[in-house]
Amino acid sequence: MKRALLLIALSAAILSLGPAQADPPPQVRGDDDIRDQYRLGAGDKIAILVNDEPDLSMETKVRPNGKISYSFLGEMDVTGLTIRQVEKLLASRLADGYLRNPVVNISIQSYRMYYINGEVAQAGGFPFQPGLTVRKAVTLAGGFTERAAENKIVVIRGGDPQHREKPIGLDDPIFPDDILTVPEGFW
Repeated sequence: MKRALLLIALSAAILSLGPAQADPPPQVRGDDDIRDQYRLGAGDKIAILVNDEPDLSMETKVRPNGKISYSFLGEMDVTGLTIRQVEKLLASRLADGYLRNPVVNISIQSYRMYYINGEVAQAGGFPFQPGLTVRKAVTLAGGFTERAAENKIVVIRGGDPQHREKPIGLDDPIFPDDILTVPEGFW
């Protein structure tokens, strides 16, 4: 009987969550993962290196409109593209009248921010780092305060246009533009 009531309660809880939401982007681990999975956005600072062409190599920041300015090619929208996609885009546009077989390499100099507020020692915005988890984010924010409800942390994912708060665990990944809230616990 208890098992049946537990199953009914669990089913009701799952149904109350509403329709399934898109999964967050995969956690970024190594350099190859970063190149293929990390999607650029406003605030990312990148270095562009074109082999044997120092005049075409530069550092730039993705502006709020999602664009970068690049020598000879002008404005380019890179928001939502992976590093590898931007490398291919630049190489193909440089090959169209400028260079023969250009080799373009892009690296991220600094990532855009994630944010943490509530019951942490130092709330604010912090630069994203590959492999970042909630536990690491809280540590970077100086740790929990004495009043923190460590098991009731919520996140608003940066890519969620409806800005829905979702529960998140200490070992779950954090992504750029995420907003973490650590609520106050009641003894």
